[in-house]
Amino acid sequence: MMSAFKWSESATAAAIALANGETQREAADKAGVTERTIRRWLQVAEFSEEVDRLTLMTGIAAKAERLRIAKRMVRQIQFWTQKDLLDWLKYAQSETDGIKLDLAQLAAALSDDDASVAGGGPGRPGATE
Repeated sequence: MMSAFKWSESATAAAIALANGETQREAADKAGVTERTIRRWLQVAEFSEEVDRLTLMTGIAAKAERLRIAKRMVRQIQFWTQKDLLDWLKYAQSETDGIKLDLAQLAAALSDDDASVAGGGPGRPGATE
């Protein structure tokens, strides 16, 4: 069965805008259509499913970027207590739901990158081995 919905540059622009959290009015402006058109498209399963798919992809990409920023910040801070590191690891896990994350591997990578993480490298006071 062929879909009656016809994808166009306008529909694609609107779907992307909606997936990025923009309002129907903003999506309509970007797509060069009316808000009524956006509402009508959202009633079409193919269009609304694509908006949902793009929203999920955008959310995963945003979480991955936040995790990269968090990891970079962890590496840049000179002194961490074990509690600080644990709090950051919990944050990283909460920001990556749906993405497999090996916290032990992340902690080891962070400790290897900066010996001062978690109170020092192996053999130093406060170090975890």
